[in-house]
Order: sequence, then structure tokens, then C-alpha cells
Amino acid sequence: MSTSLPSTQNEAVTARLCEIVASVAELDPEEVTAEASFYDDLFVDSLQKLEILVRIEREYGVKLTDVEATRLTCVADATALLGARDARP
Repeated sequence: MSTSLPSTQNEAVTARLCEIVASVAELDPEEVTAEASFYDDLFVDSLQKLEILVRIEREYGVKLTDVEATRLTCVADATALLGARDARP
């Protein structure tokens, strides 16, 4: 997924999403990168992923569909989705 957010806003969103994931997964924030797979690299379980999704929805005021939620496998996916939502009229 590519994002439509300006570079500095994109970086800020990515950084915040990394913080959310680190908090939920009880990891050091430096361990969470934009491309790290929630399941394969960060060992997030299904309940933790649900918590990540809920925090994204609350923080960014969005409602994720089931399809969108399933497609989010890393921070970069979430950043791209939020960017696409911002780009809509």
C-alpha cells in the first residue's frame, strides 16, 4: 500500500503507530519497525492485534472494516490506510 500523506505527517503517523504496537505488545519501541510483521516478527497474538486496531480507531477517529482489519499486517499497512483515508474528499 502506498500512502498519500505528506512525508513529515507520514513519518509522524508511522512513529505513533509504532508506539501503539510497542505498548500493546509490551516491546521496546525500537523493536517495532514499519515493515515488521505483527505475527511473524513481533509475535503479536490475535487479542493484541485487536487491541492495536481498537487503539488506531480511537486515536485516529476511524472505523475499520473487517476486510481492512484483516489486511493490516504491519505498521506500514496501517499508515497507508490512514493516508488513503485522509486523501478522500
